[in-house]
Amino acid sequence: MTPRETLDGTELPRIIIPPPGPKSRASAKRLRRAEGAAIWGAEESPIVWSRGKGAVVLDVDGNRYIDLTAGFGVLSLGHAAPEVARAVSAQARKLTQGLGDLMPHETREKLVRKLVSLGGGVLDRALLASTGAEAVELALKTAHLATGRRRVVAFTGAYHGQSYGALTVTDYPGLGKPFAAQLADLAVRAPYGSDAAFQIIDQALDGSDPPGAILIEPIQGRSGCVIPPPGFLPKLRAYARDRGLLFILDEVMTGAGRTGPFWAWERYGEAAAPDLLVGGKGIGGGVAIAAVLGRKKVMESWRAHVLPSGEAPHASTYYAHPLACAGALRAIERLTKPETRAHVERVGALFADGLRAVAAKYPAIGEVRAEGLMAAIELVRAELTGRVVAALAREGVLAYPGGVHDNVICFTPPLTITEEQLRFSVEALERALQISCGMYPTGDWK
Repeated sequence: MTPRETLDGTELPRIIIPPPGPKSRASAKRLRRAEGAAIWGAEESPIVWSRGKGAVVLDVDGNRYIDLTAGFGVLSLGHAAPEVARAVSAQARKLTQGLGDLMPHETREKLVRKLVSLGGGVLDRALLASTGAEAVELALKTAHLATGRRRVVAFTGAYHGQSYGALTVTDYPGLGKPFAAQLADLAVRAPYGSDAAFQIIDQALDGSDPPGAILIEPIQGRSGCVIPPPGFLPKLRAYARDRGLLFILDEVMTGAGRTGPFWAWERYGEAAAPDLLVGGKGIGGGVAIAAVLGRKKVMESWRAHVLPSGEAPHASTYYAHPLACAGALRAIERLTKPETRAHVERVGALFADGLRAVAAKYPAIGEVRAEGLMAAIELVRAELTGRVVAALAREGVLAYPGGVHDNVICFTPPLTITEEQLRFSVEALERALQISCGMYPTGDWK
């Protein structure tokens, strides 16, 4: 496909040259020479993206892919969502920067009110952030002010971000190791989805430095769509209420309709309603924005900490950036339409059925986990992960690795992806398993 050709976002893949092609390799080499090493992992050259539309992305070599990553779930409405692009463009001609805590702008007011309207009648205050990790830290600060306690219950396999505060509650192999000497001992670590967690929390509450809050992902994202037992979240929420602990849900990945309802906790109703909720990624439809929603009593705990000068106790230069607020407002408008949820639940079920059908034939897949358009396959051997992801890319489908044991392939496609594109992706996965694992439906290994 030439740069002048157009995309409508529903196309199927076309691979011109096996990825990563020469232009991708050259671009990655130039970038690696100029960019800090912190952002680079393996030495292999990555695919370098050029542009995208809907569920389709092009690389600089002209290859066309179905994108089952959506930028780690950010692109809830797909690449270059027209409604988000129009909203950002219109705002850019009007106002491109606010004045933090000093002087708000009207688009900030509209977005905050919109977010509060999505609080299920229990979350009636909101604060904005730019990233999920920043919002997690804002929730941790809020919980500390509200409870007077510094420690937080967090879970095995949790991923809450890589900034310092977020790292203290993250449990992902190796991420915090280089900074262990600098990280505070904030987390009381409990097993995710297990009743053994309650005994561990009880013991911590009887200690000299008890936790004040519980922080949990309704479904673990980076660990590979790990879903707790059906009654675990309501039970944990009831436990938190009985013990006087704040209940914080990290819905950075699961929010914005990713699992069907706008927030994943809504499946359980009031029984899982949080005291604080962290949202991000998909709520912006591609723009960088995040938020903390909370109950009034909890969020008002900040008010006692206004500085003597009158300065607000929390602010940042790009707080409620007008362009991000405008994009998020328009994205949320579409994400909250009933037909969006219906589409997610319908095609998500078809995708999950397709993945399970492949898993039933190929012993390389140990487990399939899926909810809405959030899915993952767990492989029986970690060394297969990179091979299958690379083989999928050569078939024209992009996915990303995950899991605390490096043996999971994650899928978070745009919520606008078509049934045809998902069907193709399932077929591509089967071909990738055959090619990369040397495994056929008989279960024999080459």
